[in-house]
Amino acid sequence: MGLETVKEEILSNAKEQSNSIIAEARKEASRITREAEKKMEQMNEKNDAETKKILEMIKRQELANAELENKKMLLEAKKQAIEGVFSEAMKKLETLEDKTREVYIKKLLEKARNDIEIAHVYCNKKDSKFLKGFNAEPISIIGGLMAENKEKQLRVDYSFETLLQSIKENELQNISKILFG
Repeated sequence: MGLETVKEEILSNAKEQSNSIIAEARKEASRITREAEKKMEQMNEKNDAETKKILEMIKRQELANAELENKKMLLEAKKQAIEGVFSEAMKKLETLEDKTREVYIKKLLEKARNDIEIAHVYCNKKDSKFLKGFNAEPISIIGGLMAENKEKQLRVDYSFETLLQSIKENELQNISKILFG
């Protein structure tokens, strides 16, 4: 064997090894690329799932916020409706006919007499004419009366404003059921 043959054989072996190494490297690169693509696909699927979860959570939060806001608005509307009813009742009490007013004042005076021994009576100017036998002092109320004992230690307040406020506080649930079911 000549030097030339050995040289060619070495070059041929080197070329074969080189081709084999390159083929192996390409095979490995292809495997790494497939794994990377698979990982990217998995990550995309995971990100899509997480994004869907986040979007669902945001959607639920927004719906809950909207429901809460609706409830607040409904409650405010109901509150305004109830206030309107009491405001209307106050206006009607303020403009009662004298005959009806006199009946109410006398009933309130009788109730006050049952509660305390009346020595002083306070009412608006319109109602003082119905309180015969009392030196009624005028005060700024729309109707009804306030009464005190001789020592001015006990007072009952049967003014229309106080009576309506008491009804509102004690009967709010019933009023709400009547108005809104």
